[in-house]
Amino acid sequence: MTDFVEQLRLAEKAAEDIYFAKVSRELIDKLHKRMQAEKDSRQPGDQSSDDARAEASPVGMKGTSVG
Repeated sequence: MTDFVEQLRLAEKAAEDIYFAKVSRELIDKLHKRMQAEKDSRQPGDQSSDDARAEASPVGMKGTSVG
């Protein structure tokens, strides 16, 4: 009887592992598609908002005021 119970437990664990592996693959694919879409949407000349803020700052590279 114990072998039967152990086999049922292992079968349920295998089914659960297969299910979560499938869900994980779907999420990873979705993430890859999102990352590729973001990469494709950016133009080569675009700058991030941090770069744009740094350029708009009135402070020079060494902390001196520009002007």
